[in-house]
Amino acid sequence: MSYGSMPQDQRQRRRRSRLAVALTAVAVLLAAAALIVTLVRKPEVAAPAQSAPAAAVPAQQLFVDQADRPLCEAIAPLMKDASERNKSFGVLVPGSPEEAAAMPDYKAFIENWAKQIQQILNQHLEPPRYLTRTLQAYIDDNLLYAELVQPGRVDPYDRPTWTQGAIDYGGPLGTCSKLGVNW
Repeated sequence: MSYGSMPQDQRQRRRRSRLAVALTAVAVLLAAAALIVTLVRKPEVAAPAQSAPAAAVPAQQLFVDQADRPLCEAIAPLMKDASERNKSFGVLVPGSPEEAAAMPDYKAFIENWAKQIQQILNQHLEPPRYLTRTLQAYIDDNLLYAELVQPGRVDPYDRPTWTQGAIDYGGPLGTCSKLGVNW
């Protein structure tokens, strides 16, 4: 069957299909040309973007006696209370009935103590320094331990959390002792 003897609608479909193939070929050629131009063209050096000025962050310091002494004096009574409470609770056998009986009172004490000492610390945060960092760690460790420990259950993470709190206690204890503030 020759092209001239095809029905009209069949001829139109064939033309449309040839047109679609031709347009697809043109699109592929244009895409390839764009890719080649992109790969060959030298990149322009862009001007550096303007950034907003960075907020001034105070430098971390180790010891600032004129800031440390008032903080030490303010926390001394609370640190003494926590030390005494931790000594009496820490000698109890983990998982024992004695520990279970003492736990609600201990947890309530720590939660109240943490609120009080955190308020004091928040008033003495500037400049950031060793005392503020170690005191915050000590507060957090005590709270974490009080949240983790459960009556009648011994968790493998309880003892390391307790020990980490004892280690962090050394920061405030050592710094304040050097300044003549003891508890």
